[in-house]
Amino acid sequence: MNNSIKKILYLGPRGSYSQIAMESFKEKLKLKTKADDISSITRVLQELNNTDDTIAVLPVENSIEGIVRETIDKLITKDDNIKIQAELTIPISHCLISKGNMEDIENIVSMPQALSQCQTYIANHFKKNINIVSANSTSAATSMLDGKDETWASIANEFCAKLYDKKVLDKDINDVKDNKTRFILLSKKPLDIVKPNRTSIAFSTKNESGSLLKVLEIFYKHNLNMIYLESRPSKKVFGEYIFFADIDRGFDEIGHTLEDIKKKCEFYRLLGSYGEV
Repeated sequence: MNNSIKKILYLGPRGSYSQIAMESFKEKLKLKTKADDISSITRVLQELNNTDDTIAVLPVENSIEGIVRETIDKLITKDDNIKIQAELTIPISHCLISKGNMEDIENIVSMPQALSQCQTYIANHFKKNINIVSANSTSAATSMLDGKDETWASIANEFCAKLYDKKVLDKDINDVKDNKTRFILLSKKPLDIVKPNRTSIAFSTKNESGSLLKVLEIFYKHNLNMIYLESRPSKKVFGEYIFFADIDRGFDEIGHTLEDIKKKCEFYRLLGSYGEV
């Protein structure tokens, strides 16, 4: 595998939790390949789709915010050859970062999800009129501090603070301490790097009474545990939906059952069978 993979892509910019996940994948898989940060999930998948010697790391689920909708939506609609090969979970520990000191802070900038995850902390430590500013990412927010005075702070990870040479004013400021994000490793070529114990699929049924139940009955009949199920708009016809599901078994165990499910579907796609590295 090491010789066949020339590049690993991740959702940037540098300093993001996606970079931390990417470095963890590289370490666990003993990869020494070049890493490139890409500005959006869509662009990561576009570049991955154009090459056979590249892999990519994307966030797919947060324990507080839920599914990363752009990742799932794009996986469903992109090249069917792109598959999930492995996963890992990263603990999310937000920090308050600044050039100034705690008593100086009048403005806080971060991505909306990070701001949402620290609402109680902000309310308990700052005045009601604290200025909250949204950024594209936690790392972009921290890089913005270079052009700001000491009244500005960002919310990001400790790695990001070191990368941009800023002070950590407070650590572990998440309102919910057990905050984690699941990341997936994607590739067009099968990598066979871990024993699969989870399978992800996307499917749609006829827009009529009982059609989804017929699919769910197959899961029940074969004693399959669906650990996640969510509907996403098809983006083709208003009121039509595609279902995304995680099943807690590898494809080798349930392939025959998935064939039965496929027969009941208008649309079906295997997104990957994989395990945690």
